[in-house]
Amino acid sequence: MAVAMTGRHREETMNRSTKLTVVASSQGADRPRPRWHFDHHRLDAYFVALEALEVVHEVAGEMKKGHGKLKDHLVRAVDGVFTQTVEAAARTGADRAARFRVARAEAAEAAAVLEALERLALAQPDKVDRALGLLWRLSAMLTKLARL
Repeated sequence: MAVAMTGRHREETMNRSTKLTVVASSQGADRPRPRWHFDHHRLDAYFVALEALEVVHEVAGEMKKGHGKLKDHLVRAVDGVFTQTVEAAARTGADRAARFRVARAEAAEAAAVLEALERLALAQPDKVDRALGLLWRLSAMLTKLARL
């Protein structure tokens, strides 16, 4: 991995086709920013949704067999949160707000399934807490974005 420092930006070449720029945010955390800039890259909610997606998929991947319906529900809900957030970023007006509301509802659904998994001792409490924290933060962001 090659790294070049240029002012506030640090470019990291992951491989020949992918180039990321790491930018210090106002909150002090570095986050990768692709060299391609879509509407969703302007939203902090996108980065939180992406992190929640990773954590929840990790929880789902560690689940034992025999609970496929809960696992499927969890994965579909968190996938919906992510995709609706991304899609809303490219929309305007009432359509944008409606998609943010759908994403918020999907986040609540994913959170409820995670709480059930924890109650049934089907997932590790520390990972569930991390996922719930991200979903809670994302729900707050989506509430503001949807102007609820």
